[in-house]
Amino acid sequence: MSDPIIKVRAAGNGYTATCNGKRASCTWSHEQAAKSVAQKCYGEKAGVAPDYLQDGDVAAGIQYRYHVTHNH
Repeated sequence: MSDPIIKVRAAGNGYTATCNGKRASCTWSHEQAAKSVAQKCYGEKAGVAPDYLQDGDVAAGIQYRYHVTHNH
């Protein structure tokens, strides 16, 4: 099974990350927005690692893509 994917878009003066129907925002860091939504979904030990954008991501407004890492 592959790690869950987090998609990050620009939102106002910051970034909004989504994963499994949940969202988190951050005004200063796309990585922090991704980490926050990972922790909402998978607990405080969840982390993130950068992933490659897929075909159609830019057209859909996605600027960054991360996958969830599980730090035990």
